[in-house]
Amino acid sequence: MRKHQELSLEQIIEQVRLDKFSSDDFCLYGREDGELALDRLYWVSDYPDVVEDRDVYPTDVVEQDLQLVYYGEQLFDVLSVALEEKPDASPQDLIEALKYYQEHDTFLPFDN
Repeated sequence: MRKHQELSLEQIIEQVRLDKFSSDDFCLYGREDGELALDRLYWVSDYPDVVEDRDVYPTDVVEQDLQLVYYGEQLFDVLSVALEEKPDASPQDLIEALKYYQEHDTFLPFDN
């Protein structure tokens, strides 16, 4: 995924769905309270660096006063598992899977 751009979560999901082998070397940052929504815009940037056991966020993230919303690796994992279990998952299904993972640190089981 190309970094240093603002995308809606729906655009990000669609990009992941179309290109499953894309790099997960990015993080999503947002201005909001962290609540995920399809039409909300998120900034795609680098992972924070860890310096002396503290996260040091990328300059573009700090300058915009953004908060970490999702690590790219976790986002890819959650979407991949959800799409494997439910290939015809709607964007809203995928949002629910992402929210579930944030809350429970485990994958949302889709009942077939």
